[in-house]
Amino acid sequence: MLENLKQILQDECQLDLDRPVVVGVSGGPDSLCALDVLDRSGYPVIVAHFNHKLRSVADADAVTIQHLANQRDLRFMLGEGEVGVRAEQESESIEEAARNERYCFLFNCAEEVGAQAVVVGHSADDQVETVLMHLLRGTGMSGLSGMKTRALPNAWSDHIPLVRPLLGIWRRQILTYCRERGFDPLIDVSNQDMTYFRNRLRHELIPYLESYNPAIRKLIWRTTEVMRGEMDLVDQMVDAVWQDCLLMLGDGYIAINSLCCRQQPLSVQRHIIRRAIASLRPGLRDIGFEAVERALNYLSSSKSYAEVDLISGLKLISEPGRIWIAEWEAEIPTDEWPQVIEETCYMEIGGIVNLHAGWQLSAERESENTMKHRQTWEAGNPFQVRVDLSRIHWPLLVRSRKGGDRLQPFGMDGHSLKLSDFMINEKLPRRAREGWPLVCSGEKIVWVSGYRLAHPFRVTETTTGVVNLKLTRLELRSEKK
Repeated sequence: MLENLKQILQDECQLDLDRPVVVGVSGGPDSLCALDVLDRSGYPVIVAHFNHKLRSVADADAVTIQHLANQRDLRFMLGEGEVGVRAEQESESIEEAARNERYCFLFNCAEEVGAQAVVVGHSADDQVETVLMHLLRGTGMSGLSGMKTRALPNAWSDHIPLVRPLLGIWRRQILTYCRERGFDPLIDVSNQDMTYFRNRLRHELIPYLESYNPAIRKLIWRTTEVMRGEMDLVDQMVDAVWQDCLLMLGDGYIAINSLCCRQQPLSVQRHIIRRAIASLRPGLRDIGFEAVERALNYLSSSKSYAEVDLISGLKLISEPGRIWIAEWEAEIPTDEWPQVIEETCYMEIGGIVNLHAGWQLSAERESENTMKHRQTWEAGNPFQVRVDLSRIHWPLLVRSRKGGDRLQPFGMDGHSLKLSDFMINEKLPRRAREGWPLVCSGEKIVWVSGYRLAHPFRVTETTTGVVNLKLTRLELRSEKK
């Protein structure tokens, strides 16, 4: 087994003999085996132990493991935390809180010592139990493919891999190895506590399944190996379209190109949603079917939806051409939209009003020669409109919307509708409506900038003077140069 694991460490784990590795050691047979194999193989090993403070013997166990490291002349790093307190504060199970605390500690150790990897002692039995846990909670191909021998990126780092060299080794083989090496593993009595989900799987469900097929563990493990190969193929497909679908990724938010995503096969769409969620919640192990389907239904609907809950403190926001997945408290960028900076601004002919993020509104009088050869409405350029000069009371007012606003859109022959209804009909992004710049003459809206001119201010055959209203962005003008 030692020679087999040496090969796995080199080929599958991709470890370098010249760089340190942090090994998470609980004192159980799996972690002792991993530690011994790495040490005997010549890797610079740092022994890391996290004291969960959950058992009366936890402090004594920490002392035992430190003594083991000293015997081998290996560096020892100790961490501890009140896992029960975290579980209560974060609304996590004790199992989940302990796992998160432990891995955060291990990767902090790896960062501190410049380790090439964090090594843990998960075995083939752990792999079987993990896949069954995913299956019972509801999962897809990624859940059925189980844990990876080398995971990078992972929930705790995008540059330090999490390595599991024992995933192909059964616990009975590990116990035999420990006996032959003369080890005396620590016994964690909590592994017999049937209040923990994994323990019930290990001691009740799997033995029950073995009454139907004695080789059930091996069959599940083989299925996992097959599924991992299939998952690699799917990942390649998702990788090929991910950058096309990804519009923006920031602190607490991600934007997906909705059209690009909808054009993909349904299975790829699901994986894009899962990857987007995982980008924001890398430690979330169970991204359920319901959450993914909720996102896909939201994505495919042509209706204008309000913000809705997705999963784990994330929400969905639908906007033209994109869907946002974001934390509820995240500050999602609005820099691409024109937004009023001051509550009210005034604009004369030849004047400019500065808006948010480099946008500007301007009013320029058109010469008589140009005016005679221009159409009343330029449908292809919503950022510029021509207005009958005689119908405007100067100065123009630039403001955001207010209660009771109505608009007489161009082409509706003087009929009016609520400004809020117009914005919904035009699919103006919900987050942008409150500060969207309106050009007004007195109390009447002349132009919903970038969208529609008001019918009463249109240029007609009797018009004798024309003003061009323009909405421009400084960055766009400089790019054209």
